Amino acid sequence: MKKKLKVIYTKFGLANFYKDHIEINEKLKHNKILRDYVVKHELGHKIGFDLDYEVKDGISLLTKPKVAFSLLYLYLTTPSTWIDLLPVQIKNKQIVYDLNLTILYAFIGLLIYFSIKLFF
Repeated sequence: MKKKLKVIYTKFGLANFYKDHIEINEKLKHNKILRDYVVKHELGHKIGFDLDYEVKDGISLLTKPKVAFSLLYLYLTTPSTWIDLLPVQIKNKQIVYDLNLTILYAFIGLLIYFSIKLFF
């Protein structure tokens, strides 16, 4: 029998998966469709590098416009979720980093750099 994973509601960020629990934003308490989507997304993570999962899951939102717009609306109206867009954060008095975001931002930075070099 699988151990039930504890869900902890928080004021900051959208959602994070840890080995023994998931933290999700308290604003998701009353939006079952979005909450279920976010929890399912978090459970799909593996430990370490999984940028491919993030990209594939993000693209899959194109087939779920109701969830996509609901997620976008939550991000735009809840600035406390923006903290998840930072690749380095301080949580529980420890510095933690998101390898996926670090690589993604480095890739975007390189694309911008080479685009500028190519066209200007």
